[in-house]
Amino acid sequence: MLGTAFQLVSVMAMFAAQVLGLGSMLGTERLWPLVLGIVVVPALLQLSLGYLLVESPRWLCMVGNVEEARHTLVTLRDADPEDDAIVEEMEVMLQSAQAAKKSGKGGATFSQLLKAPTAYPLFISVCLMAVQQFSGINNAFNFSSVFLKANGMDDAAVQLIAILMNVGNVMITLLSVYLMDRAGRRVLLLMSSWGMFLAALMLTVALKSPGRTFTTPLSVLSVVLFVSAFGIGLGPVAWLLPAEIMPGETRALASSVAATTNWLANFIATQAFLVIANMLGGFAFVPFAVCLFVGSFFIAAFVPETKGKSLEQIQSELAR
Repeated sequence: MLGTAFQLVSVMAMFAAQVLGLGSMLGTERLWPLVLGIVVVPALLQLSLGYLLVESPRWLCMVGNVEEARHTLVTLRDADPEDDAIVEEMEVMLQSAQAAKKSGKGGATFSQLLKAPTAYPLFISVCLMAVQQFSGINNAFNFSSVFLKANGMDDAAVQLIAILMNVGNVMITLLSVYLMDRAGRRVLLLMSSWGMFLAALMLTVALKSPGRTFTTPLSVLSVVLFVSAFGIGLGPVAWLLPAEIMPGETRALASSVAATTNWLANFIATQAFLVIANMLGGFAFVPFAVCLFVGSFFIAAFVPETKGKSLEQIQSELAR
């Protein structure tokens, strides 16, 4: 559940930014600079709460500060130092630190990422990050107003629908928090990819049927479904899974590679969209639908279910 906090806070911030940008709020000719300046508030809040941050117990073990690592772990887990879970976790981290020292490496290296047991989990994580962004989600957010206006909707209606999209995104992400440890990560990913695939096809039908009686409601329904399906699976799980399947000794570096892949794919998908739209017109979302179709089979074939499993169980399954 905690692993979905990143996505939940992100979509809540997107919703807040959109509301503040409304013409009835700060989106006016005189007040719009405040929309840009208000980002100082969360930045200052983050700086003021910096004293609550602690060093990673695993890193402290790596540099030999075992007692500080134990104290930090006890604080994070809110448990007794003699608790069996604390003792076991400390043993695992110390063994990992000793293994790293014996190999003569103070931390993970890029060459380790290409070897077992990291290579396969990294392959899954990188591909999942690519599927997330090549689903076209950011293009749906960034260009949905263009689609809706092209289908005869006025500015007020488009603005209302954009707000409802973000409200739905927040609500569906909250639902995914509830379902994450009940339905399972893999199930949510499959539901998400197939739901977005269906929505992309519906949007394509709407874009290729201008002026028809069903065009406007189908456009609205497809965009809302697209965003909602993303929020229940591909949105939160793609960020959660790397931390669950990566080996402890390479987790930080491997996760950073996965995150870099996400932002690189984000950049490519966003920059390419207008070129694709100019070339394909109403079929602009077909390439993204193809990515989702292929991605759903990738998820079914390669992504493990991690719900209720220890790292050792997950690693054992991935090694088969």
